[in-house]
Amino acid sequence: MKKITLLILIFFMSLNFISISNAKMYRNGTKLEKQIQLSKKFILPISDGVWEVIDSYNIQYYFNFKGNAIARIENNELMELIFTYKGDLSGESMGFIDSAVNEITFKDKYDGCYERPEYYLMNVYKKGGTHNCLIVRHIDVNKELFAPDDPQSISPILKQYLREKSIILAPIFFYSRHSYFSRIKGGDWYVVRYMAHPKIFNSPKINNITEDTSEFHKANISQFPEHKKTMDKWLSLSAKRHQYIEKILKAKDRHLLDLDKYILKNEIDNTKDTGENKTFIKDLEKLNELYKSGVITKEEFEKAKKQILN
Repeated sequence: MKKITLLILIFFMSLNFISISNAKMYRNGTKLEKQIQLSKKFILPISDGVWEVIDSYNIQYYFNFKGNAIARIENNELMELIFTYKGDLSGESMGFIDSAVNEITFKDKYDGCYERPEYYLMNVYKKGGTHNCLIVRHIDVNKELFAPDDPQSISPILKQYLREKSIILAPIFFYSRHSYFSRIKGGDWYVVRYMAHPKIFNSPKINNITEDTSEFHKANISQFPEHKKTMDKWLSLSAKRHQYIEKILKAKDRHLLDLDKYILKNEIDNTKDTGENKTFIKDLEKLNELYKSGVITKEEFEKAKKQILN
């Protein structure tokens, strides 16, 4: 069993297999603004600026996975990097597949959804064929992107892009991982991995640039109160992002993580659920249906879409 699930994990991160999953894929080099769409119901807002699709993956083994890697670069420096994945796990052999998902998510020796020393926060719900997991931490960028503990975790296409473009990389990045899978919600597995430059959050100077010695490491951060404030901003934003993902995936109430306590008070006041996210998604879906059914022209569709996004 361990041998089989290891093969699944390898193919999960591979880039050379064809899938029939209905997730949206973008061509490499595509420019994105405002959002990235992973499926009809999964539209993830992204920060202001121009993002580029660096890689897309189309995988099939015991289940189907599609996704994209997108980057925001300013003055040739990497500012943000997002990986999105959608797995179509419906069909036959559900018991076997669910066992493999459990093995990948909770027994991965490199980066699983369980307490690890380098995690600033790990929050999880797990029961039966459902898991909901949030991980928040910092990473050693060069190690993570070019010499990770798990050699299958980073795309060679991404590494090639960063090298050929001579992209400037900060030594330390913030990181969050969002994972949700539930048999009772259709059997799709969604994963988002988000990396961000600390200077976006006005980080103080970082003097210690390895994973274990970093000021942001959970074991060290109490000695660096200004760094802790910055990390808490990232934690707050990551918790809000996870709540948004739970909402658009319509996670059951009992599956939701208790994250309100990590959201900074001023952000809670400014981001209480006013229905804006829900309305945003519904408006885009309705507009897309009108265009597909021929009720509106392509020009009308693009004009209306621009109005919604702005």
